[in-house]
Amino acid sequence: MRHLVYLVVLLAAFLPDAVFAETDPARAALGRTDKLRVLVDKVMQPEAKWVTEEWMIKEAAEAGFNVFSPRAGYDRLDEVRQVATWCGKYRIFHMPWMRGSLTVPDTPDADGKRVVWEDGTEQPLWSPNADAFWEWSGRYVLEYARISVECPALMGVFLDYENYAPGKPGNLYSLSYDDDILGRFAKAVGLELPRLQTGERKGWLETQGLHERFEEFQLNHWRERCRTLRQAVDAIAPDFQFCVYPAPGTPFMVQAIYPEWATAQAPLILADASTYGRPSRFQPEAECLEGNRARMMDGLQVPREAGIPFMYMGGIDPLVRGADSEFSGKNAVMISEITDGYWIFYEGPSYTKDDHAAYWKWFTWANKAILEGRFDAQHQPRETPEHWFAEAFSRVKAGVKLVAAEKAGETLELPGVKLRGDNLSVVSVTAGRPLEVLLRDVPVGRYDAPLRWELRDSSMKPLVSGTIPHDESGNVQFVPEADGLFFLALSSGSCAYSIVKANAPLGLYAAEGLSLIGGVERLWFHVPDRTDTFSVTVNGQGAETARLNVYDPAGEPVATVQTSTKQQSAKATITPDNERAGGVYSLEITRADEGVLEDCTVTLDAKLPPTLSLAREQVFQLLPEK
Repeated sequence: MRHLVYLVVLLAAFLPDAVFAETDPARAALGRTDKLRVLVDKVMQPEAKWVTEEWMIKEAAEAGFNVFSPRAGYDRLDEVRQVATWCGKYRIFHMPWMRGSLTVPDTPDADGKRVVWEDGTEQPLWSPNADAFWEWSGRYVLEYARISVECPALMGVFLDYENYAPGKPGNLYSLSYDDDILGRFAKAVGLELPRLQTGERKGWLETQGLHERFEEFQLNHWRERCRTLRQAVDAIAPDFQFCVYPAPGTPFMVQAIYPEWATAQAPLILADASTYGRPSRFQPEAECLEGNRARMMDGLQVPREAGIPFMYMGGIDPLVRGADSEFSGKNAVMISEITDGYWIFYEGPSYTKDDHAAYWKWFTWANKAILEGRFDAQHQPRETPEHWFAEAFSRVKAGVKLVAAEKAGETLELPGVKLRGDNLSVVSVTAGRPLEVLLRDVPVGRYDAPLRWELRDSSMKPLVSGTIPHDESGNVQFVPEADGLFFLALSSGSCAYSIVKANAPLGLYAAEGLSLIGGVERLWFHVPDRTDTFSVTVNGQGAETARLNVYDPAGEPVATVQTSTKQQSAKATITPDNERAGGVYSLEITRADEGVLEDCTVTLDAKLPPTLSLAREQVFQLLPEK
């Protein structure tokens, strides 16, 4: 058999199209007339100490999945072959899952070959320019291609380019400013490089007018590496497909993988994660499905404009908040209606518990609907109750211990602080006095989601809810029967919103992170007397950074911290002196030294009242202990 395989591989080098034409109707239909239904398993494998067993593949096939990808085991080649054999037995396909990044050993031979980002951040990963990275990648990919000749159910490889290393500025890869590629570039253009710190390299290239040439040089280097690997694969199995995540892609993926790994015989498979869960946990299912549909349509434009042969699939992850089992099933149907299929990063449930049974039921339901072309099944009425705001209101246990300033009834024009994502606010109401809060939906980019709100009393009883159309204003109105605290949940999906006016004290709940976009001139909060020390934390994400300034009751600065592309969280710790002990403090969010000021979250210490107020006179305090 070994000699036969060798002969086939040798012939393939000369006659690839003739020898390995797509003869299996199931493979030819996959991702074309038969939607991709890919299971990346992290739920069944743990039952066997992260080793794949036959029963797992049998259950996946019986549930209607047509591709099985175990999360662990990419480097156990005998197991890869066995999994492919089992997949063939159950008439489904196999893609080993492996990371598209490799950790660098802490040894001198790795110096100068680690990923270096444009800001100088060096991560403990081999650069995409390093020989070691490509030798490792190629070794496994080519072994998979060889196995696919013996076991045709092995259709390709699922490559994960998410950045899991410390100090993550973004996913993998963007241009790297490592010694290796800079040395190659300098040699190619006849340049003598000065000694430069990692953070000086991009700026120096720009100052010298060389950065565009350097970028072109590195992109060509990537493309050559990708082309070489694709050619080596084609000499073995030209129908072998690369599947890459996260789509639509990083610069490395779009500018090198797209043109070199996508072929007519083996279209590139793109795995998008933007549909993992609901765009907002505070919006009903139908609106969330529409939001995910828009995300898919946006993502599809990138490979379409690139003009490559491709297959596109949206992802689902039960671990993401808001991705309940019924929504996930309908999400799979919606995604498959407009793309070439869907994939599940199956994590969160436990195989022996009810949550797995619930998800498996809905994935089986979704796969059946997809196979039968019943894409309108996504619109069927909910079978399980949908509590959009339940998670938000469960956060406010400390809220009932709050007391607001006595001034109420006066309508205050509030500063235009822009909120984003899912947020909760606390409102102090008076019996018989009509509550009025003016809200505004604020556009962000091309998103057009409305602003959805719901008001509940202190016992979490729903009182009134509503929707404000995109880029419009609307009122929350209600007449309370008793004094107390109300809770107002707000969300506008991927858009932003602001609280324009309120005729009652209103605080933004920040015990678990208040989501903002852009800068904030002032938000106010109370520090109880005899507080020895407290903290306020700001979080950014990737290139989105922020500076947090904290001011004492006299308006004097007492702390300043900032996030960076290397450090995405920053905590300001304040120790009041005798003169500053207790009182109304304030904070400011402004631009950091690097990055852009966009999305960020602010979290208050658990020692403090859990609200930030838009006006000083509306600050909430903790009720004194009896």
